[in-house]
Amino acid sequence: MNTKYFKSGLLFAAFAMLFAACDSDRDDNPTLGPNHTANTFVVNQSPLADQYIQLTADNTVHLTWTQPNYGVNTVVNYKIEVGMGGTWEQLETSFTSCEANISGEEIAKAICKIDGFKTEDDYVPMGFRQVDMRVTANIQTTASDVVPGTTITSNVVSFNHMAAYCNIPSKGTLWVIGSCCGWPEPSASNKDKLVEGNWFIMETEIGSGVYNGTVTMPEGDLTFRFYGKLTGWDGGDSYGFQVDDNATEFEFDGSGVFNGTILKGKGSYTFLGFPGGDLELTVDLNKGTVKFAKK
Repeated sequence: MNTKYFKSGLLFAAFAMLFAACDSDRDDNPTLGPNHTANTFVVNQSPLADQYIQLTADNTVHLTWTQPNYGVNTVVNYKIEVGMGGTWEQLETSFTSCEANISGEEIAKAICKIDGFKTEDDYVPMGFRQVDMRVTANIQTTASDVVPGTTITSNVVSFNHMAAYCNIPSKGTLWVIGSCCGWPEPSASNKDKLVEGNWFIMETEIGSGVYNGTVTMPEGDLTFRFYGKLTGWDGGDSYGFQVDDNATEFEFDGSGVFNGTILKGKGSYTFLGFPGGDLELTVDLNKGTVKFAKK
């Protein structure tokens, strides 16, 4: 039996058909033609259906399908669903053309969820199994709301030998890097040191984008910023007060609280003459705000 592994760069096709109109204005809900109740479209069986596919964070799985006939010249929104044993999970990425290079990372995440793995400690490799896929289509308004009555689900196609890997969503981490911990490089080689020193805060809920935690800061002038990933000084995942790598001095108010802003960048926060002790750090990357409170 030959085993083939498929790896390719993650590519997303982009093809869209625009609404025909005489001017730039239209209602949010498009006027559908007489065939808008079309209830089927066909996903083509992949030529790799019987091959052995080991999913990775870097490879993709290609699917193509026919376009539903809604009776109107419009953009159609497509999403991929992954299924095993009759249980289905919808992937996050949307497509607007009749083909997709589907992220192996997303597929593996869906399979892990179907298998019921909650943490990395729970994970057990399940080997090569049949993994089903189907596509849902709908028309959306300019506000990204689904137009009622336009959701259609395709036929099911199968990949008979597909293996996932451990890709279980977990709470994100923001690493605290600065004078407080001796300015260690935010690299994987320093992870154990940062964990041991408690130089990090955690996401409050998976995917929330809100982080909170308490760290013990030393006495003296305090300067620090945050890193979402330990990929080095220039890894592109630093967060601070400003883009440029310059520290800005701030002060706590009378109640020992500082409220400020945060964005992608290396501009550190500096507090002169910090008395030392516990500092509660709250970072909201959705709103771009921070709150530092002395405990």
